[in-house]
Amino acid sequence: MTDTTVSITSEGGEQFFKHFYNYMDTSRQNLKHLYHEESKVVWNGTSLAGRANVEKFITDLPSSTHKPYSLDCQPISPQAMPGAEPADPMILVSVMGTVQFGSLESNPPPVPRPFCQSFVLGKDAATGSYFIVTDNYRFLTDV
Repeated sequence: MTDTTVSITSEGGEQFFKHFYNYMDTSRQNLKHLYHEESKVVWNGTSLAGRANVEKFITDLPSSTHKPYSLDCQPISPQAMPGAEPADPMILVSVMGTVQFGSLESNPPPVPRPFCQSFVLGKDAATGSYFIVTDNYRFLTDV
């Protein structure tokens, strides 16, 4: 991987990160454009597949306020995605932070919970747009 590839994937991952959490907390209907029919999600052990199933699950969640405090983006070899062009690496996006589900105006307000979320983004050969291949969300608890 070249420095240019790392730079491009870092910039792309950061842009995705900004859009995703803004949409998640303010306009979830826009998230459907980030998922693909082949997308897979694991949310605290619950497995989902396909855009419609993911969209329904996310829409049914209570309102949220995410406060990410860590972001890391890494290129993944394009040979890992069938049909991808050699110049189109996949992107691993790893995020940690806290989230509150429910209205912040409630009394008492929801307790912030630590979470980690990892995405693998791949490029759709037909449209040229990146989409979420996998999305893994987990609340962090003491083990």
